[in-house]
Amino acid sequence: MKMIVTLASLIDEYKEMAQICYHIDYSNKKSVKNNNKAVDRMYQIVNIISSDFGGDGINEFKKLIYYKENKTDLWAAVHMLEKMEIDKATMQKALTIIKQEAKQSVGLEYWLKAYEKNRLIK
Repeated sequence: MKMIVTLASLIDEYKEMAQICYHIDYSNKKSVKNNNKAVDRMYQIVNIISSDFGGDGINEFKKLIYYKENKTDLWAAVHMLEKMEIDKATMQKALTIIKQEAKQSVGLEYWLKAYEKNRLIK
C-alpha cells in the first residue's frame, strides 16, 4: 500500500529535520550522522514540494521563514534561495534572516558571499 504524501506532512517533517539539526552535538558521531541525514532529507523535501506541489507548495513552504523554533526560519531561508523560485519580497526576507545569522556564523557568512556572487553572475 502506497502512502499518500501531503504538503502538510512534508512541512511537518521539514520542521522535525530542523529540530534534529538544532540539537546537534558535534562531539557525538551519531548526532552528527543524524544531522547530515536530516539536512539531506530537508533538501529532498524542498525538491518534492517544488516539483510535486508547484507554486501552491512554495507559497505554503515560504511561511516557514516566520517559524523561528529550532531555527527553522534560517533553514527555510537558505533552502528557498538555493532551490526555489520565490518572489522578491520573500527573497528579501530570507536574505535578512541569513544576514542576521551570518553576523555570528562564519559558515553562513561564506554562504552569503557565494550566493551573492552567483546571483551577480546570473
